[in-house]
Amino acid sequence: MRRAVWIGAMILAGVVLLVQAGPRIIERILQGPRPVQGHTDIQFRELPTPFVHRSDFDKALPFMALAAIDIDGDGIDEIFAGGGLEQQDALLRYTEAGLQTSTFGRGLEKSLPDATYGAAAIDATGDGRTDLFVARHSGLYFYQNTDDGFTGTRLQILFSARSLPLSVALGDLNHDGAVDLYLSNYIRPEFFEGQTIFNRPYGATNLLLLNNGDNTFRDITDAAGISHQHNTFVSIFADLDNDGDAELVLAHDTGMPTIYRNNGDLTFTEVPLPVTFSFPMGIAVSDYNGDGLLDLYFSNTGHTLPLPLIRGDLGDDQTLNTDYILLENQGNLQFVDVATAHQAANFGFGWGVVSFDFNNDTRPDYLITQNYVRFPGVRFLPLYAGHLLQQDTAGIFHPVEEQAQIENKEFGVTAVVTDFNRDGWPDVVIGNLDGPLRAFINQGGARHWLSVHLPNQPSSLNARLTLDLADGTVLTQQVIAGEGLGSDQTRTVFFGLGDQSVIVSLTIVYADGRVRTVDAPAIDQMVIIDE
Repeated sequence: MRRAVWIGAMILAGVVLLVQAGPRIIERILQGPRPVQGHTDIQFRELPTPFVHRSDFDKALPFMALAAIDIDGDGIDEIFAGGGLEQQDALLRYTEAGLQTSTFGRGLEKSLPDATYGAAAIDATGDGRTDLFVARHSGLYFYQNTDDGFTGTRLQILFSARSLPLSVALGDLNHDGAVDLYLSNYIRPEFFEGQTIFNRPYGATNLLLLNNGDNTFRDITDAAGISHQHNTFVSIFADLDNDGDAELVLAHDTGMPTIYRNNGDLTFTEVPLPVTFSFPMGIAVSDYNGDGLLDLYFSNTGHTLPLPLIRGDLGDDQTLNTDYILLENQGNLQFVDVATAHQAANFGFGWGVVSFDFNNDTRPDYLITQNYVRFPGVRFLPLYAGHLLQQDTAGIFHPVEEQAQIENKEFGVTAVVTDFNRDGWPDVVIGNLDGPLRAFINQGGARHWLSVHLPNQPSSLNARLTLDLADGTVLTQQVIAGEGLGSDQTRTVFFGLGDQSVIVSLTIVYADGRVRTVDAPAIDQMVIIDE
């Protein structure tokens, strides 16, 4: 009896000490040491937004769509934000005073209840206006831009009984000018068995859909050799070997990152990777080390949860990796995970991640959204602030979100990057589950830049842009749809130039083999490429 009383007294004393220690100590115990903040000279200014996400996370999945889409062709993106189960979606336009509801959102209404999980924007009809694909709990929808709102229809896509669409990847696999789709699908909540099932077929079946030329689609998943059953958060098409045919990259829940080589004949072959079991959730794409090859960064659960709690059905001989993963492209579809070496591995529970050069110093950075809304009692605990990882001259990444004033202690799940005020400095919109949409304007600085705007049409997808600078520096970007998680980024391509003031040339190599060169474009401007 005395022992029980003593133990109870010790527990009570521990609780009292934790309360007295304050939020920072509790945060350290629950989340581990806070990463040391680096130095940055960029600052963000928050804009007010009217949208607050609401949902029922027992009946729907904990995701939301977010997409940058230039509705009216004025060069300034609107923001499409997906609503929860009992909430309409929103279309927001930029003003200097903040984001406001756009009148161009007519026709985007949905029947409730229906949660919106993913979105992707492209001119799918060839009329010069950007259309929208939307993944919802009830299926995949196509919204045609009529220049006075949208006309929408649910596409006749045959999903398995256990599957619903989570996010949409856009590509043009046969270079016919019609957009093709890869749907990352997740298990329907009524069939949910758990979140740590690694070793047996479980979850949804993804779909590779080839456009018939009229925005109807046929399922070529089996014929392409990529049929499998596994829950998937997000996928993207990216030309990783610079041969004009885009590879397929997937982030599998309770699985591992996967890359399929595009064989150029509408078939794919899985590429061996230096990865093991993990929880990859978001995908960021950039040439982080400037060698002309795209590299891939995947978020993960990080150090938030103890390993015994999340190993699930893994055996003693199977390795679980909870670190973030940075696959450095070595050429010929060979990759090495260099996240630890570049201090980009050890962070907390992460969701969507994107890569842009936020301070225009020529080196790509990473933006990570964080926190998990389904943890029991998590609303009463300190939340992660998300991370803006700025890359230094040695290729090391430093969190700078605190100094940059872009902390987000909400349930961040996705983000999009655009340039609202067209000043060449990337701005950010963060989507928070069951919380406010947050918009941040990059205050900029003295470094130079160039942005390139290609038509948002299928033939621009996976175009490779190369910028040759006077000092011999070569910068490489690629037009990629669907980066992040359930999101779609601006189609404007950003190049940070640092202190370089002379550009020798801009070269655009399209996926279908066409080449276009712009000689000596002026700095600090947007180059508009017309077809």
